[in-house]
Amino acid sequence: MKRRRWMVCAAALCMVLACSGCRDKADDSTGTNVSVIEGDDVKGYSSGSDAPTANETTEATTENDDSVSGIARTLGIPGSADIDIPADNCGTVESACIKTDKIKIPDADRMYVKKFTMGKIGVADRETILKNIFDEEDGVFEYPYDLKDEVSQAQKDAIFENKGAAVDYGSDYFIGKIDGTEYILYFFDQSWSTDEGFELQLATEREVPEDMQKLGATYVSYMTYDSEELDGINRNAPIWAAVDEDNKCGLSQSEALTKTMDYMAKWGFKDAAATSENEIYREYGYYDANGGSEVCWDEKNGYSVSFGAAVSGQPLYQPEAFGVDTISHQSDEGNFDPNNYYYMEKSQYSITFDSDGLVSFICTWPMYSDEDAVEAGSLISWDEAVESLKKCMTEHFADYTGYNKVEFNDVRLTYFRIKTGDGEYEAIPVYVFAQLDRERGNDDSYPIQLVMIDARDGSEVGIAQDKSRFGKN
Repeated sequence: MKRRRWMVCAAALCMVLACSGCRDKADDSTGTNVSVIEGDDVKGYSSGSDAPTANETTEATTENDDSVSGIARTLGIPGSADIDIPADNCGTVESACIKTDKIKIPDADRMYVKKFTMGKIGVADRETILKNIFDEEDGVFEYPYDLKDEVSQAQKDAIFENKGAAVDYGSDYFIGKIDGTEYILYFFDQSWSTDEGFELQLATEREVPEDMQKLGATYVSYMTYDSEELDGINRNAPIWAAVDEDNKCGLSQSEALTKTMDYMAKWGFKDAAATSENEIYREYGYYDANGGSEVCWDEKNGYSVSFGAAVSGQPLYQPEAFGVDTISHQSDEGNFDPNNYYYMEKSQYSITFDSDGLVSFICTWPMYSDEDAVEAGSLISWDEAVESLKKCMTEHFADYTGYNKVEFNDVRLTYFRIKTGDGEYEAIPVYVFAQLDRERGNDDSYPIQLVMIDARDGSEVGIAQDKSRFGKN
């Protein structure tokens, strides 16, 4: 995982890349506790459970071991697997297997299906989002400037003087206040973004404190680090003075999570679960004569918390799809075509704040539901899921030209979103058999092979649910 940095007023696309994917604190796949927004309630949820290992399955099942997830006992799901899968008539694939030392499962007794709507954020949706986020007493206004423009405080004040003026909610850029602080909210334009969504950011960059100015600092940015990257940074670098210090925002990890959950509930974003929580560092720096940045000082100050769409507390499986080789054919240079890239809609949220308040909020592909989750009924067992995988291999890899070995090393029982109509979706339980790219370390969001099995009937579920998402750029 790489260090992530963003300026307070960075572009939305850069922010999305900066704030997604890191799972340093609250991982939705490791069994750690996360928090959940479901309907109007905020709930604690243990997102995963270690099933028994293969040789422990029978004993744990027959003794009803309470440490084992109820659904693992019911469906006979082992904690690990090493199973050969026939690869006859599978294109260039000569051998296949399931080989994983941990099968990820929800810590639950049953699974559900739930209907959602998702799609283009229309005018009425924009109005609702803006009125939910911005303080009503200060109003919502169109923002007439480009984000790159130098806009004075007097110009911004002039916008707020027109309180009560008609607002065209079909516009892209808006300004308002949250707790007295001015923010700009802009909706993504499909001419430059592959996603529907929006970003909220400070209208004015954080001021550089006087003591930091004396060190030469002219800007404030925010960073997150993982332990691997910190180990690679010179111990004399400013960041090391901040690593072990208390977080200057004054909140513990659990208090920070509660704060972001409150934001989500207030803004009307439900059916979501926290997927990561990271401490952030304020970086004070300046630009040298060549345009490069130099760091004067770092301080640990604030948190960045990410959420994903969820059903009953279990985050949906939303991997990056453009690496799936049966779709992209990127391993076969002679058969590669960028139009084969499939850009999956990822419903996720990221909130960043520090001691001075909210820094940013990013939302992509918000999902909404007015319906309750419905029990999925009887699910196929683990053995039946493996048999279903074997049966679909020939069709799945028909005419495939690429790798000659497939090793499903990321296996889980989870939820996946299928498209049922225009803007209409349903989250269903699926068995996921994925092969991760080992060169990407622990990144489980980038499979290079992927087969999903409907846990209700054993049929294959394709990841490409919306054909219009092919070749987006």
